[in-house]
Amino acid sequence: MIFVVADTNALIAPFKQKFNIDAELSRILGAYTIIVPEPIIGELRRLAPTNMNAKGALKLALTKESRPTRSVGDDSVLELAKKVKGHVLTNDAELIERARKKKLKVIRLREGCRLELM
Repeated sequence: MIFVVADTNALIAPFKQKFNIDAELSRILGAYTIIVPEPIIGELRRLAPTNMNAKGALKLALTKESRPTRSVGDDSVLELAKKVKGHVLTNDAELIERARKKKLKVIRLREGCRLELM
């Protein structure tokens, strides 16, 4: 099984860019499981009251597996991806660079609505 660890902007992107994240991940990976670090769910809870895309992202995140981490923010994504030997799903340039330095595979948004494995 391939694990995909999503960050906040990756969960917001399908609502902002209007695409089906599950269909795109299936297209590039086949079978997979999205895991959301608990701190990312907390971040979405804080954003949801004032951001409609974050509200949708929170609903999506709550349908996925979540796991606790010792870290917060981007560090929680990297910690969990390393722990489960998973791919990092993000469009954050700094997080992409940090993940690649740690030899983690990255999935990013391309052309507005297509995911790409890097």
